[in-house]
Amino acid sequence: MPPEAEAEVPVSFQRTLNNVLNANYNPKTTQYQRGKRPEDHPIQSPLRFYDRHISPSESLRSIVPLPSIPHLLSEICDTAIEEFKAKGYNFPPNVHALDIPAIEFTDSASVRLHYLTYIGSLCIAYLSKLCVHPDTESWQTVFTFIQFLETDTFYASKAYLTVTLDAEARAVRLHDEIKGKLSQPTLENLTALLFKMPKMAAWHTFPMLETFTTIFHNVTKHVSSLSWPISRTTGYRFTARTIPPPDSKILGNRLPVPRAYHKARLEPGESGSNRKRVEKYSKTITVPYPTQRKQYRPDLRTYLQHVWADAAMHDITFIVLHCGRYERIGIRHRASQTLYLSDVIDTVNIKDPHYRKIHIGLYIATLQDALERMKLKNTGDDKVDTKGKKRFSVNVDDSESSRPKKRRRASSSTPSSNIGKYLIDRKLALVSLDYGPFSSSVPSSFVRIGESCKRTHSREATDWVKDPTKQRKYAAHEYFTLTLLAPLGDGSVGVSHPAQAEVILESGEVITETLVLKLAFNEKTQKRMRHEFDIYCRMSRTGIEGIVDVHGLFFDAESNTLGLLMAHGGETLRNRDFARTGIYGEKINGTAAEKKAFEDIIRNIHEADISHHDIRPENMTIRSDGKAFLIDFDSALYHSPFRSLDEQLENLDDIFHKPLL
Repeated sequence: MPPEAEAEVPVSFQRTLNNVLNANYNPKTTQYQRGKRPEDHPIQSPLRFYDRHISPSESLRSIVPLPSIPHLLSEICDTAIEEFKAKGYNFPPNVHALDIPAIEFTDSASVRLHYLTYIGSLCIAYLSKLCVHPDTESWQTVFTFIQFLETDTFYASKAYLTVTLDAEARAVRLHDEIKGKLSQPTLENLTALLFKMPKMAAWHTFPMLETFTTIFHNVTKHVSSLSWPISRTTGYRFTARTIPPPDSKILGNRLPVPRAYHKARLEPGESGSNRKRVEKYSKTITVPYPTQRKQYRPDLRTYLQHVWADAAMHDITFIVLHCGRYERIGIRHRASQTLYLSDVIDTVNIKDPHYRKIHIGLYIATLQDALERMKLKNTGDDKVDTKGKKRFSVNVDDSESSRPKKRRRASSSTPSSNIGKYLIDRKLALVSLDYGPFSSSVPSSFVRIGESCKRTHSREATDWVKDPTKQRKYAAHEYFTLTLLAPLGDGSVGVSHPAQAEVILESGEVITETLVLKLAFNEKTQKRMRHEFDIYCRMSRTGIEGIVDVHGLFFDAESNTLGLLMAHGGETLRNRDFARTGIYGEKINGTAAEKKAFEDIIRNIHEADISHHDIRPENMTIRSDGKAFLIDFDSALYHSPFRSLDEQLENLDDIFHKPLL
């Protein structure tokens, strides 16, 4: 509990505090111009596969300039410090101002690292001290940053603010100095943020090249409307609707939001769980040509569309675009689909407020915003059903009957399903998304480039396999649809989604099954996915048990995305064990029969001269009927001299607890 009387802040610390708040970037900060030239790293559009599938009700409609953002954040910082002092808390003296040195940036990652080291590290320390454990003597923080080093490019990288995770305990990681000193409500809030809002704010960083310093200044001052990028597939369309999560009132009435958006979003009697997707399709589907532009011409509005989509995906309010010398801060207002954008912030010369003070206020506002929105969600005002949906089929062609033919559905979602035989000759997969903020307006066109591993006779000599781009129009008997739900998880190769597959037969019967579509987005991961596909086909054609059926390799030329379509192998042992115990341990629980099943799979693939090379609980699944599968063969090798059968079986022994349950 804080003392009743207000304590005076020591003069020495006040001096340190002023140095912290009044810090800007060093004026000698430069961009490395020698060695690798930007031409060695061709710049590409920031728009990604997922960006095209944001629901129309959650996409970015307008960009509105809000020059007051730095001052609003500075006021939030001042208020937090004054409240801290007014409650009688003391600032411990054991923190330094962390002067910001000069640096020569190289790429986007170097810009991010410099920011996190000299701005972010102090901001999360002050955030913890002011808002989480003000009554302790510690400057240790409960926050950290998520970085994705494997997806960094020369031109773009990103980071997110998050509560620090203790991976083994699956709980908030607390330093010994503050362990046992947080109130139960505070700890519960942090735990809820960790698992419900693991990404609270986003930083998108770029190199300090003229390309970005120019577009940071040249964004349109007021864009009343934007055309959101969607797939250019024609002949199949959805009328989609979702209800966005709530906005907090952390900035009160300081955002110039039209009054119409301050009222409740739902009409009386309307449920917040309502999601609608209405299909409209014609007899022929036309897939788009690949984009042939030689070089992408950077446009800040395109980057803003990407960072908005990223924020919608993770339910983020505050967005920072930063290229070292210059920066813009954005505030996402969900209800009006508006991005409020600051003027260009000169990180070297900005005064009243200075740069680091703005960001301490930003971090405080981020935490306050996340806590308030979490409470709004818990009240039931934002319960969105990400699984259920209503689908109605109507024909696009006015010349035909407006009443669709009745279609007979034959569900084949059971473990003994047989949808694979209906997919063998289908050349096109129409892929849409339907979860969270995703509700596709138009599906992406994934053209088959690899045959089903279950095919007994190869058709590799056909023109459509040699060059699938030659065919642009597809009739109803040539395509099927995949509706992707929330990801199963990120792997070393890509992102795997449950995919609701649907095939309409000539009789009108509809065959459905839940499959898995694994997506790869860059050259490195796509090379590994092609290798994995080859390994699966080799195993499938030798009749190995315990390997999921693979229905083909597909490519979306529009977004440069590769997809591997396979059967759903069930729940991973890792996820099953966590559901049972609540922790991620070194070993997992399982039966002797389950272990024996995996031993048999390993022996079978070894007899086919294949070694998995990545046997772990995340790559071992159990289906609802008890059948075991080994998945994710991107690291597997044919004729591998590196791992003997005995070594692989020893690896399996290390996975299971002894004695087995």
